[in-house]
Amino acid sequence: MQQAKVGLLGLMLELYDALPDLKPRMAAFAEELVQSLSPVAKVDFPGVCSTRDQVDQAVAAFEADDKDLIIVVLLTYAPSHIALPALLRTRLPVVIFNTQQLQSITPNVTSEETLRNHGMHGVQDLCNVLLRAGRPIHLVTGHYQDERALAETASWCRAAQAVRAARRMRIGLLGYPMEGMGDFGIDQTALLAQMGAEVHHLAMKEIAALARTAPAEAITKQMADDRLGFAVDSSITEREHEASSRLEWALRMAIQEKGLHGFAAHFVAVGEEGWMETLPFLAAAKLLGEGYGFGGEGDVTSASATALMAGLAGAANFTEMFTMDPAHDAVLMMHMGEGNWKMARKDAPVHMLRSTLGLIDLKVAPLLLAFSLEPGEVTLLSLTTGSEGKLRFVVAEGEVMDFPYVSDLGRPHFMFRPGSPDGLPGFLTRFSLAGGSHHQALAYGHWGSTLEKLAALLGVDYVRV
Repeated sequence: MQQAKVGLLGLMLELYDALPDLKPRMAAFAEELVQSLSPVAKVDFPGVCSTRDQVDQAVAAFEADDKDLIIVVLLTYAPSHIALPALLRTRLPVVIFNTQQLQSITPNVTSEETLRNHGMHGVQDLCNVLLRAGRPIHLVTGHYQDERALAETASWCRAAQAVRAARRMRIGLLGYPMEGMGDFGIDQTALLAQMGAEVHHLAMKEIAALARTAPAEAITKQMADDRLGFAVDSSITEREHEASSRLEWALRMAIQEKGLHGFAAHFVAVGEEGWMETLPFLAAAKLLGEGYGFGGEGDVTSASATALMAGLAGAANFTEMFTMDPAHDAVLMMHMGEGNWKMARKDAPVHMLRSTLGLIDLKVAPLLLAFSLEPGEVTLLSLTTGSEGKLRFVVAEGEVMDFPYVSDLGRPHFMFRPGSPDGLPGFLTRFSLAGGSHHQALAYGHWGSTLEKLAALLGVDYVRV
C-alpha cells in the first residue's frame, strides 16, 4: 500500500488564545506528530483549531481531499462541543490519539508544562459525547514517540486504507456458488452494503471467445515464461498448455477491462456450460501472484478476503483446511489446484502439472502449479456471515511450517500451525464455533490487530480464534 492520506485535527481551547505563546507551541507539537507519523502516513495539518467553525472548515477540507482517515489530537485541553458536530457528520473514519509531549512528571514540573500537556481530560470529554451521540470510538493512547502507540496508530492508518479498498472492490463470478456449500453463501446486496464488495458475473461464453481470439504472440510468450519459471511436467502436451494459457490470458483481459480485483470460479459450472475448454487453475495461480483475489467453487467471499489481504500484505493465498495433523498441532492446507505461486518455497521449484481432478468432462485437461509454501508467520482470514446476516471476520495467526513439497499431492499445499495456547483441538473448536467458513485467505505477517480495526471501521463482527 501507498502511504495513508491523513488529516490531523489538532484541538485547543479558544480561551487559551489569550496566551500568545501557547498556540504556536501547540502547532509545533502538531508538526512533531506529523513527523512521527510520516513513515506510514502523509499527514495534512491545517493549523490549530479552537472554534467550531475552524473544526468544520478543517474537516470539510479533509473530505474534499478524500483523506483515508482523520486523526484527532487534543494538543492541550479543548471542550468537546467544538468538534462533536463535524465528527458526527463526517463520512471519514476518525481515530482519537490520546497523547502529549511530556514524557515524565518529576518534582520539577512547572504549571506551564502541565498547561501544555492536559489534553487527556479533553479526550475523556470528547469520547463521552461521541458515545452519547451513538458514534463508535476508535482510540489510541500513548506517548507520541512510543513505538507501541505509533504502531497502533499506523495499524489504524492501514485499516482505513483497506476500508477504502473494500468499498471499491469488484469481484467477478464465473459460474455460480457450488450448491449445498452454505457456509460461504452470501446475499450480494449484504456484501455490497456491509463491506463494499460488488459482484459482477463473468459470462463463460465471452471468456471462451476471448480465449479463442487471444493473440498468438501473447500466448507464445506466456508459455515460454512458464517453461522458464516452472518445472513443467514432460507429459504435458502443447495443446494442454496452450488451452490453459489462453484461458489465463482471457481472464486477465476480462478482469482488467471490467476493473475487477479478483474472481471466483466453480469447476462444475465450467463442465455444465461447456463453453470453456478447461478449468482456470493455472489462471488462478498466476492471477493470485499478481495481487488479485480468488475463491474456489464460486466463493466470492473468499475472493474478497484474498483481495483484501493482498492489499494489506502485498500477497495472499486462497486455501482450505484439509486434514488434521494432531501429532504436530497442525493442519494440512490445500484445495483443488489453486494457490499463489509467488508464496512458494524459495528452495524448491514450482511444478506445472496436469490436474488429476477427473470429476467433470472437459475438452482439455487443466494445468496447475504445485508447490509447498515458504515457512513463516502468517494470518488466516475467513470472511463469513453470522447471525442476522451480519458479516464477520474470523481471524487466526500462526505459522506456515517448514514442510516439503509432497509430489503425490500434486497441487499447492502447506502445513499451518495455529498460534493457539491449547493446541490444534482448541483452535479448531473455536474456529467452528465462531462460524469460520471452510475457505480462507492467508498472508504472511501479523495482521490480526489491523483486521480487528478494519472490522470496526466497516461495522462488521470480528472474532479472533
